[in-house]
Amino acid sequence: MTATLDPRTPIVIGVGVAHQRSANIDDSLETIALIELAARRAAADTGVFDVAALLRSTDLISIPKGIWSYTDPGRMVASRIHAGSARSALFELGVLQTSIFRHGFEAILNGDADVVIIAGGEAKYRALQAAIAGIAAPESSSPTDPPDIVVTPDHDIVHEIEVQRGLRVPARQYAIIDSALRYAKRQSVTEHTALLAELWSSFSAVAVDNPDAWNRDFASAETMRGSTTNTMLAFPYTKLHCSQWNVDQSAAFIVCSYERAIELGVGSDRFVFPRAIVESNYMAPLVRRAEMHRSPAVARVGASLADALQRPLDSVEVLDLYSCFPAAVRMQIEEFGITTEAHNALTITGGMTFGGGPLNNYTFQSIAKLCSQLRTQTGAVGIATAVSGILTKFGASAWSCSLPVDDIALIEVTDNVAAATALVDVDATFAGVGTIAGYTVEHDNGTPVQTIAIIDTPSGARSVATSSDTSIMKSCMLEEWIGRSVSVLGPTFTHET
Repeated sequence: MTATLDPRTPIVIGVGVAHQRSANIDDSLETIALIELAARRAAADTGVFDVAALLRSTDLISIPKGIWSYTDPGRMVASRIHAGSARSALFELGVLQTSIFRHGFEAILNGDADVVIIAGGEAKYRALQAAIAGIAAPESSSPTDPPDIVVTPDHDIVHEIEVQRGLRVPARQYAIIDSALRYAKRQSVTEHTALLAELWSSFSAVAVDNPDAWNRDFASAETMRGSTTNTMLAFPYTKLHCSQWNVDQSAAFIVCSYERAIELGVGSDRFVFPRAIVESNYMAPLVRRAEMHRSPAVARVGASLADALQRPLDSVEVLDLYSCFPAAVRMQIEEFGITTEAHNALTITGGMTFGGGPLNNYTFQSIAKLCSQLRTQTGAVGIATAVSGILTKFGASAWSCSLPVDDIALIEVTDNVAAATALVDVDATFAGVGTIAGYTVEHDNGTPVQTIAIIDTPSGARSVATSSDTSIMKSCMLEEWIGRSVSVLGPTFTHET
């Protein structure tokens, strides 16, 4: 390394992951133990002689909120690794996962910390197995005092009308976004279904070769379209199109300043440099977005990241697109200007269905994998993206093992995204003839239950309405209903009269 490098430059020096899959609660670790295991593996990954001393020297432990009930998981990890002076930070649901890294990097740059642990995990599979067996999945008691730092998101993720009319479930909202993408690209329902099947089958193929993936069974395009075990959830999404959060997975990173890395004797072959983090924290409920098939956040984050890297995003060597649902991946492909011909490796984990989607920290899994790949690819650049809300908040991070020539770029484009996002009003009491702007067909155990549609009204406002008409549900899954006129009476709609 060179002496000209800013001594406060933040570097990832250790990466660790942990996962388990046991139906026996006695043989499985709770979430905090999985996180501790990943943190210890990350410390060992640094190659330092005294791993215990490294862990004890931790100044800050940052963890995103999960499904578990711990009040202060950072303090619990600090106790387990004997880092008694470490501060704890908890990032609530709705905070971008890239924000957690940015917060840690800023602490190092500002001199507020020299060694930071960033970690997250879930043991939801363990809890599910306990529920199936009719027993408890106990968790360790947590400190009653709040964490030293608590970061919360601004604004609501969903609109009240979406909650009231069955549209709070993320799979249904993303399915509607995908229907709007289909309509904008003039694809038929049949073409669209085939495209989604092929896309997610290709993600499955990546998971087959990923030893840390949750589901390494290959899913063919035919399987993706639906089967007795892969039932429809929210047309056009089957179960395997959706993020799998019933996982026991964790990941952790040891981040420190360059000067501390040198003091610790960490080999330069362990260094992974964050090149840039770009984020938009603007929130807008789906029903209010005038263009549901576009994402100003993805577009502007992508453009800013490309400027920071001085290269188009489809030229980077390693890429993992946040993949909670196909619509998220398709939107990023569109707004980033990526073509499958130019860059067909859209994931390095297998995505959140197959690689695994621990709540609020999947990006940790992808960045862990990215770091390991970059260490073997001299000069390569890697990008990992993150989504929060319903494809409204968006972040991207760029990484490389090459010595940086510029300081890390920490960029926020929230105001630009807010200015570029066209919004419409919501009319929950609308009655009359409206036009379908996007829709999905909700299923229960593979059986159609109702069509949920976002509807444009003549005044330019929006409403959400449902129909349990069997003929409408069937037709919506065979032919395009976006652009059709329907009769709306408050929360329900039917054929135009």
